[in-house]
Formats: sequence, structure tokens, C-alpha cells
Amino acid sequence: MSKNTVSVSRIPIVITVNNDVKLKGELTRHLSPLTIKKIINNLPLSQLINNFHNKFIYVKSGINGGLEKPQNVFKKGDIAYLPISDCIYIFLTDYIHNNQFNRIGIITDSLNELTNTKAGDILNIQRV
Repeated sequence: MSKNTVSVSRIPIVITVNNDVKLKGELTRHLSPLTIKKIINNLPLSQLINNFHNKFIYVKSGINGGLEKPQNVFKKGDIAYLPISDCIYIFLTDYIHNNQFNRIGIITDSLNELTNTKAGDILNIQRV
């Protein structure tokens, strides 16, 4: 697939922290189609970051989605949605979580800048 080809299944996004750090990623529709549709309809999203011991960061989403194709094992860079807390998670390391998530996408850039986040930082997710 050439770089100029637009895919219906892969939706490019930009994640920004404090209007400074910009990371590219993509939402992958076939992983959780209903959840992705709700997220796309709510973009752009801007919320305070919660950082859990540099293992993952998460923000409140406001979509109130349900569980779909659940899993709890994630790789570094995975983006997932947790229905019970209504939050979008970005995993900074490989991680096995106790809860069941909907995997929704991946960050394609380096995650080093996200490990420096702290309380009060604002994460923005926008469709490209």
C-alpha cells in the first residue's frame, strides 16, 4: 500500500501532550468497530493525563462504550479502551492487565516523551 492510499480500516490520529509533544498513531477499525466509531464521533478529545508508574497512561473518554473483542495482554504502544472506567489507555511497556479491554489502535512514533508525563498534563487526540 502506498503512503498516499487512504484506508477505511486504519484511521490516522495525532496525540499531543501540552500542545508540545506530537505523536502519530492510528485507530484500527476491525479491532473494535463500535468503539472506534464512538471515539471518532467524539474527536478531538482533550483530557488530563493519569500516569500509572510509567507502565501506561490513560484519559477519560466520555463515550460510554461496551466490551468488544476483549483482551488483557498488550504490547508497548498499544491503544486500548476500558469500558468499566470509560478511559482510553496508551501502554508504555508490555503489560498484562487484570481487566478486559478493547484494543483500538497503536502509536507509531517513539513513546519516550510520554514517560515524562505528570499530573496536570493535558493529552489531545485528533484525527488527521
